[in-house]
Amino acid sequence: MIQIPTEEEIYNRLINRYLGITGPMNVDEGSIPYDFLKPTSMEIAEAYQFVLALYYALWVEFADGDNLDLAVSTQGIVRKLATLAKLPTPQLKLVGLSVDIIRAGTRFMTEGTSPMFFVVPEDVRLDGLGNGLGLLVAEEAGQQGNLKAGTKLLPVSTINGLQSVELLADLEGGTDKETDADLRNRYWQKVRRRATSGNAAHYIEWALEVSGVTEARAFENLDGPNTVRVVLLGQNGQPPDSTIVAATRAHILSQRPLGPGDDGIFVMAATPKSFDFYSKVKLLKNFELEDVTPAYKTALGEYLSDLLESTDADDTTRPIVWTKTGALLLGTKGVEDYSNLTINGEAVNSTFGPDEVPVLGAVTLEVMT
Repeated sequence: MIQIPTEEEIYNRLINRYLGITGPMNVDEGSIPYDFLKPTSMEIAEAYQFVLALYYALWVEFADGDNLDLAVSTQGIVRKLATLAKLPTPQLKLVGLSVDIIRAGTRFMTEGTSPMFFVVPEDVRLDGLGNGLGLLVAEEAGQQGNLKAGTKLLPVSTINGLQSVELLADLEGGTDKETDADLRNRYWQKVRRRATSGNAAHYIEWALEVSGVTEARAFENLDGPNTVRVVLLGQNGQPPDSTIVAATRAHILSQRPLGPGDDGIFVMAATPKSFDFYSKVKLLKNFELEDVTPAYKTALGEYLSDLLESTDADDTTRPIVWTKTGALLLGTKGVEDYSNLTINGEAVNSTFGPDEVPVLGAVTLEVMT
């Protein structure tokens, strides 16, 4: 790690060099040398801070925001932007009397003190009984735009004769902008995997390029010869909705250069399986649980992510190895020893199946007495 001098160290170096030229003289606060060299040392210290920031901005593990976007672009990775929630088919039910048509651009909102706003993208014609079905799109991108079937909406502006507006299907597909943590993780997964020529790792890479997908597993030949099953996990550790699953399959089909036919590609939402870890630890001198626990969480998260590497039909159930998690704990800086390590309450290996994705749950450490 790059080390930079403090303002005081810079000032002392300047004073020593100054005295090396002039010989002994007064350099106390208020003296002419002090008044000239102290501001200079302050400016140089700020320049060092800028250099340090620039240094860290070049490294994926330290960069954030726009700097992280630039750092991961060396691998052709682009941050996934937020997407709008929408109805995939006309399932917005409108009921009204003396209403012939709801024009494209008509706005609706949810009930409550903090409403969300939506818009009809195409004209909706009501039949002779006053019923019509239309599409609907959220005005603001993000997960907050996803609504469940049965949600009732209100028109933003009064529409004479309109009696009710209700969703007959889920409004889905809304995703948040990819976080720095998820973008950084996707970068490391890409550089560590050998994705090439349409192998299983390549399917994982393509899946992770879709907004709303944060983890993926791929299995070759699990559903028969010359097939690939891709299992997806969405944002916040939840299964992605059907719109995201469909978008992922479409993206994979557009990217794969060779391999199984369209009917041999199976893409589905995963079931997240949480794993809680507990242990007592003996700490080295000058270390606290606040120092050790976050580092152990990071190591466990990387371990669970590594278990998502592509596999085949002969290895669909993967173990969370108890001894491996113990080795990670013992390798955590500040830990001298440990005891009573458990995974989900048991001191044995735990497992997850082919349609499950491991999610890091609670990590609890206590000091050995």
